Order: sequence, then structure tokens, then C-alpha cells
Amino acid sequence: MLQKGNPTRGAFERAVAAAEKAKYCIAFSSGSAATSAIIHLLSPGDNVICVDDVYGGTQRYFRKIVNPCMDITFDFVDFHDETAVRSKLDVVGRENDGNEERERYDYHHRSTPSKKRRKNAPTKTKLLWLETPTNPTLKISNIQSIANLAHEYDECLLAVDNTFCSPYFQTPLEHGADIVVHSVTKYIGGHSDVVMGVVCTNNEELYKKLRFVQNGVGAVP
Repeated sequence: MLQKGNPTRGAFERAVAAAEKAKYCIAFSSGSAATSAIIHLLSPGDNVICVDDVYGGTQRYFRKIVNPCMDITFDFVDFHDETAVRSKLDVVGRENDGNEERERYDYHHRSTPSKKRRKNAPTKTKLLWLETPTNPTLKISNIQSIANLAHEYDECLLAVDNTFCSPYFQTPLEHGADIVVHSVTKYIGGHSDVVMGVVCTNNEELYKKLRFVQNGVGAVP
């Protein structure tokens, strides 16, 4: 089946992975499909802290589709103010204190109790979503600082939308990000003749889950 892979797509994924200094790259039919695949890593009841100046299409998807349909909550915060991000992480963490562990889908058609890294602070926030520079106002955030902050908390990942900077100027994985996402439709495509998205990571477990989503949902280029 084509959604499982083909040589042309594989060559493209390897090329983008090399540009992003990533071990793995997964291509999707659009930037929105790539974003959706990352959200599929989460479970009902999880929280996402998103940069407040996020691309309008992403914000609409988060607010109008994911939140009401998947029971995933979102907080929109100025990531330039790292104190505000930490405060929101701590608030969400306190809301989760004492709660029983939820079961998390493991992509093999069964649920298993989540494995907690107890050395880190507990929080319901499982994903920080950052654009830097943002679309369209070009706000800049410190990727390394936000990555360090995310990794202080239990199972919290940092995803960076690198669409506006492109890997020519910025490689977020080298600054601590767990996931990089692109709308290839824009600067990587370059000619307004391609609609595509990619997700890059150095984490093999995340790669396997994302590849499973790519195949299962079928949003392939």
C-alpha cells in the first residue's frame, strides 16, 4: 500500500531529515496533517501549552476541533515570558496532583498504564507547541530554554514548528526540541506547487508512533 511508503517519499524524508539534523522524518499530505499526527500522540485529558501567536490554522484546529472532540485542553501563552510558561505548567501540575494514573494508548490496539518518570515534576501538560519565528508577526523564543523547561516535567515534549525559519537557518532538534514540524507547502517547497508536511525527530519511539499514525490515518503525500 502506498501509505506504507515508496522510494520517492523515502528519499525525500531522508533529505529533510539530513537538513534538520534528525535521525527520522515522516512526510504527510500537508502541514495540517503533520500537526494532526503529533496531536495523535496525546490522550484525552492531556494539556498542551501553545505559543500565543501561533499560526491561525493551527490555533483553529486546536480550539475548534481537538479540544471539543478529543478532550485535550490548550493554554495559549507568550513563550518569550518563560516565567509565564513555567507558571502555567505548575498550575496544570497542581490540578493533576493525586489523580489516578490514566491509561494511555500504545498504538497496538490496547491500553497500558503510563510509565511515569518520577524524577520529574508531575503535570497534565504533555506537549509544548512553539513557533519561532511565529507566523505572521515573527516573535522569537529561545528554543533551548523552553526545551530545558519542558524536560523538567513528567513526559512533557517540545514540538517546534520550524516552517518560517526553515532548516537552512535553524535546526531546533540541536537545541533540545523533541519534534520539528514543517508545512513544506511554504519555504521548503519554495514554488507554490507542492502541498506537504513533515515531522522530524531523533527519538525512535516517537518515530515509530508517528509512522504508525501516518500509515493508519493515510494522510500521505
